[in-house]
Amino acid sequence: MRRLADRRIRSLVITAVLAALLVAAYRWGEASFYRVDAYTGMLLLGGVWFLAMLHWRKKLPTLPLGKVSTWLQIHIYVALLMIVVFALHLNWRRPDGWLESCLAGLFVLVSGSGLLGLYLTRTLPKKLARVGEEIIYERIPYFRRTLVEEARQLLLQVASVSDSPVLVNFFTAKLQPYLAQSRSWAYRLNPTSRRRRFLMAELQGLHRYLSEQERPACERLFALVRRKDDLDYHEALQSVLRTWLFVHIALTYPLLLLATLHGLIALSFIGGLP
Repeated sequence: MRRLADRRIRSLVITAVLAALLVAAYRWGEASFYRVDAYTGMLLLGGVWFLAMLHWRKKLPTLPLGKVSTWLQIHIYVALLMIVVFALHLNWRRPDGWLESCLAGLFVLVSGSGLLGLYLTRTLPKKLARVGEEIIYERIPYFRRTLVEEARQLLLQVASVSDSPVLVNFFTAKLQPYLAQSRSWAYRLNPTSRRRRFLMAELQGLHRYLSEQERPACERLFALVRRKDDLDYHEALQSVLRTWLFVHIALTYPLLLLATLHGLIALSFIGGLP
């Protein structure tokens, strides 16, 4: 952890120094009457295309192009530099025209989603690790069906040794819908254990009315409720990460197209760089 923290500090310092050099070079070029807007535009366009290459690198993991983790680290710090280049390219002013406005808006959205993703990918995996075992997102529906089937088999065993309908009625009315259904988007945005605590409290209240044969089944139902809550928590946080990545990538490609179009139009008007 100490080595990781030192590496991040070193990378941030290098990025800050490069940003300061870019600002100094921009001011010098501006004072020397160079077309600094053209140079910063070319640098920004190249940077955006480079950042997009991370997605393609992930799609081709077998190619000998370096580790994906290394690409990701470079992606983060180059993205921070591109935010500085973007501000310099605009010269701290509002963009003019619909093309520049759309392009600037897309860049702000992509940058904002990237910063949000940096926060999410640094915090949500830690929360998931505290829950326990790693759960593959695509297998969550299968695990959910397994819980329902296990609860049904448990209740069938109870029915074979007891005539009391208490557990069966509770399972049919409340527990089966909870075990079988996925949670709402409101829960995914703010996952809490409130529903689990409510069901556990109800089960605890039923416990006193159960026979000796039924109580072991009730204890097992406690475990199934906790297991379902863990699955819901994993699904909620992982769906946030997956949705963020989809939005970030979906915004990147229109940005690439508009930036390339803008660059070609600008070069055609400039007629070459000084």
